[in-house]
Amino acid sequence: MNDFAAVDAVLYPWAEARGLHVYTGHRQNVVRSVTIYVWIGTHHDSTGHIWLDPPNELGLIGLHAAHRDFHINEAVPASGLTVALDRLCDRLAEHKHLVDAE
Repeated sequence: MNDFAAVDAVLYPWAEARGLHVYTGHRQNVVRSVTIYVWIGTHHDSTGHIWLDPPNELGLIGLHAAHRDFHINEAVPASGLTVALDRLCDRLAEHKHLVDAE
């Protein structure tokens, strides 16, 4: 069983403050994932998807983000998770704006 307690303590308040839903299951797997949205004009549009791994043996949480062919993978300690999530959101939004400008 994966222990997401350290992730949940940060992820749920972070997502709630942004009006986002945390997904906790996919088929038979325990997961933590969030679809990120931004306002574009008068509607929401997805900039991508973020999913997290439980802490590894070094205490690092794997963060993964993707939008189409754009992917980001990194690992941070729980103490840096909020900043890392914000950074991933910003990078996804930047990518979305670049793609939309093409």
